[in-house]
Amino acid sequence: MESTSPSTVSVLVDVPAIERVFDYRVPPAHASRVTIGTMVRVPLAGRRVDGWVVALDPPAPVGVELAELTQVSGVGPDADVIDLCRWVAWRWAGRVATVLRSASPDRRVSAVGAVRHRPPQRGEADALAIRALDRGAGVHVIQVAPDADPLAVAHAAAERGQVIVIAPAVSTVDRIGRGLRAAGAGAARWPRDFAAAAAGDAVIGGRPAVLAPAPALAAIIVWDEHDERLQHEGAPTWHAREVAVERARRAGVPCLLVSPAPSLEARRSATSPLIAAERPALRSGWVNLEIIDRRDEDRGRSGLFSPALVTAIRDTVADGGRVLCLLNRTGRARLLVCRSCDAVVECDQCGSTMLLGDDAELVCARCPARRPQICASCGGTALANLRPGVSRAREQLEALVRVPVVAVTGGERTRVGGDPAVDDAPVVIGTEAVLHRVASAGLVALLDVDQELLAPRYRATDEALALLVQGSRVASGGPSVGAVRGRLMVQTRIPDHPVLQAVLHADPGRLVDDEWNRRVMLGDPPAATLAVVGGEAAPAFVERLGRPSGVEVMGPDDSGRWLFRSDDQRVLLDALSAVERPPGRLRLWVDPARTG
Repeated sequence: MESTSPSTVSVLVDVPAIERVFDYRVPPAHASRVTIGTMVRVPLAGRRVDGWVVALDPPAPVGVELAELTQVSGVGPDADVIDLCRWVAWRWAGRVATVLRSASPDRRVSAVGAVRHRPPQRGEADALAIRALDRGAGVHVIQVAPDADPLAVAHAAAERGQVIVIAPAVSTVDRIGRGLRAAGAGAARWPRDFAAAAAGDAVIGGRPAVLAPAPALAAIIVWDEHDERLQHEGAPTWHAREVAVERARRAGVPCLLVSPAPSLEARRSATSPLIAAERPALRSGWVNLEIIDRRDEDRGRSGLFSPALVTAIRDTVADGGRVLCLLNRTGRARLLVCRSCDAVVECDQCGSTMLLGDDAELVCARCPARRPQICASCGGTALANLRPGVSRAREQLEALVRVPVVAVTGGERTRVGGDPAVDDAPVVIGTEAVLHRVASAGLVALLDVDQELLAPRYRATDEALALLVQGSRVASGGPSVGAVRGRLMVQTRIPDHPVLQAVLHADPGRLVDDEWNRRVMLGDPPAATLAVVGGEAAPAFVERLGRPSGVEVMGPDDSGRWLFRSDDQRVLLDALSAVERPPGRLRLWVDPARTG
């Protein structure tokens, strides 16, 4: 049994360049406050640094006089969470201290109260979630309609004990927290309410909430598990969905992965058959998708905005509705189109977009495929390169509809309802950030969905589907035009694309088999594990790694990055963790959402 009053401790210091523990003596005045996970300050190389206690009374080193820790900062992650953070650091080839920061309170916590459970006393629990929870421990994937209520799902789990609910959108987190508290349940917002979480209240938050303290954990819910915001963009590129699955496995509790479009990763981690809403509920939960086939129009000479779309925008505004237009441009704007038949030039091997190479051949942006500069549809050789941009599109649209148009891009962090200029504008145009800035609209239009469908990223299908899910949500909550529900429109030159057909029939599941086969063929996650290495220290790291058996090493590319791939996840991750990191700047991404 661990001593409650240790005389020495091992401390993992929060210093980026140091990935090791140091032993310290514990002053008697602090001994009763120190346990595994306690956050402390310790002397190191002539300065004081923060750290976490990771072991009590370690074996005393012979002939070494230990320094004393200088301060107990407060309560930190418990032993189980620290062990989980070690796993996260291994799984995504990162540093334990970096992960522990996400598991620590954002302010000093001196103590936590006794563990108790305060279940909701009012409200309705989701029937699908109840079915999943009744299955017991394991990973249960639930397919819901885009307009499903996340509060009802959280309510079902909170009735049974402490639950961790992870959601990518701040508005969703706020709704669940307010709803549970209004129903009489304890609800801790992560990381603000660390002490309440450690005392047994339901935990609600974004990606880091999966690492919150949960002494009476009964279930974990990942809402919108398909959303790429659940993955950390920097190193380590850990994903809340996978961490939730691992944490639930360790705790022996159910993990509910909920989405209108369950990802391949979720489906393959499931330990029970898919739980889906009835077809009528799924169908009614999607706004009808209206596809504008640009091949039928004036060979593209009408510009970025189809006449049919302009008419729909004018009608919506005239009837008092709001309009959202989505146009992603950063790093995703190049698109070749045949001048003769207006068909998008796409790769016949992997379905991605093709670009014009330096040797005048068409080069796939995703796989090694090449071919002469010829349209596969009509044999034409004259190709146009489309480069739409939000700023220019805003000017064009404002001239067409003759009402104020506001532009929104991802660099603007204002939350939903936080900017009067956006909230009051009848028409808003922007990158995908616009879908998270406006709560509802009578018309949501994706101006160039083809650049999403054909993007040179292995998750292009998932990302395009996620945009359509969010577009449907915004449109379903928008003001009606007469007796008509909000509208979701897309402009495309490939109307038969499987993603558009899946949304048209409210059946994302029809994409699963083909998408899995494509991932297997190209060696993309989850069929394989990838690691991308860059930075000034990358060449030295790659040299130290060598060519381990079972790991494919490719690179460097034009940006100085190497790509590692393995069909055996453990082989690659063990190889990466065994390399002593060289000095200098190193960036290491494992299974990043975007490899380009």
